[in-house]
Amino acid sequence: MCRCGQCRNDIRVHLGLVGALEMIGFNFKRTPRIASAFRCEYYNDKHNIGKKNAHSQGKAAHIYIDGVKLNDLYNFAKTIPEIRGLGYYPEEKFIHIDTRSLDKGAEKDEWFKEGGKIHPMTAEAKTRFGLL
Repeated sequence: MCRCGQCRNDIRVHLGLVGALEMIGFNFKRTPRIASAFRCEYYNDKHNIGKKNAHSQGKAAHIYIDGVKLNDLYNFAKTIPEIRGLGYYPEEKFIHIDTRSLDKGAEKDEWFKEGGKIHPMTAEAKTRFGLL
């Protein structure tokens, strides 16, 4: 459910996201923990987040797995075709996964958050974080 504390709306979760979470859990033989997922319009307004984003559409989650290194989780998530947005958040100790639509020919969107700012995932950053 949304963490805004205000809404009680029906929450729709994209089946591609559910499938990706199941694949991740099966691979690591542990249940992924969801730090954040669906966000309602009130939450987005309160935190100055755009109204139309993968979280508000039920297509995104911030996840971690107890006992699994964050870079291992990221590297596996990258192999799942349904995951088209992938963020690495080492300070928060979770990754972002989403099942957004991509324009034909577009590649997965990858980024990392460091020092409170979002940065494009570069080859240098992948090396530094131990990512594929």
